Amino acid sequence: MIVETIHPEQLDCGEGPMWDSNAQQLYWTNAVGQAVYSYDRTAEAVTTLTESIQAGSITVHADGGLLLGGGKGFYHWKSDEDIRVVADSCDDKPVAHINDIIADPSGRIFGGPESYNEEESYEPGCLYCIDLDGSIRIVEEGLHLSNGMGFSPDGSTFYHIDSIPRTVSAYDYDQQTGSIKNRRALITLTQNDGLPDGMTVDSEGFLWIALWFGGAVVRFDPDGKRERSIELPVAQPSSVMFGGPDLNELYITSAGLMWESPAAPAGHDYSRPRGGPLFRVSLDIIGKPEYQARV
Repeated sequence: MIVETIHPEQLDCGEGPMWDSNAQQLYWTNAVGQAVYSYDRTAEAVTTLTESIQAGSITVHADGGLLLGGGKGFYHWKSDEDIRVVADSCDDKPVAHINDIIADPSGRIFGGPESYNEEESYEPGCLYCIDLDGSIRIVEEGLHLSNGMGFSPDGSTFYHIDSIPRTVSAYDYDQQTGSIKNRRALITLTQNDGLPDGMTVDSEGFLWIALWFGGAVVRFDPDGKRERSIELPVAQPSSVMFGGPDLNELYITSAGLMWESPAAPAGHDYSRPRGGPLFRVSLDIIGKPEYQARV
């Protein structure tokens, strides 16, 4: 299997890949900086869209532009002169450090923060849902590092990763109300696997998960059984997204920052390249289009 390097720049934390089928472009971000990039699949060209807003995650907005989740909440970005705050507080408390987001079939936005702190005690965080009218509510609590999310092809199941306990949870999902319930652990990884980070779901309902510290992307079936693994030339893949004209190209972001952590596998080789580039792998598997924000 050939792992292509699409953009070699050593980003500190490449994150949030999102494919726009209409524009045939991939968007991604440097999560610890203030840059959002686009890759034009037709022209094979990379453009910096903005260097004025910090974001860790992206969805395409149906009204144009991008819905971004970042350090100060949720934003709708159309240009540096046209940035709308979608939500920066909930229940009179600031919404901050949003790590990952996803749009549901109706265009609602789910997103959760990075609450985990290795240096000191911290309060676990939550998962937010922004409804179409812009109102925001908490739909799950007790999360440490809210990460990759996805929906089953039939829309009946919602998946969410909490990276620190290395758990992928499945919920029953109500498309009419946007409610999630009946949480159950679908996948629980070990420390030697690395930290589960970003994810996507393919057209067959299999989950693709980037393993930070694990140097791989792993595919799991809908029952949580490991089906295959793609080994990468870097230790810190951060997220994955299907794209390309036929949705059979897997794009993988990665992070070049050096983060020595007790969460790493025992004996982890820190001399191995960390990451930073954007990679692509062509597959015989088809992804499914991501939903667009409509909040």
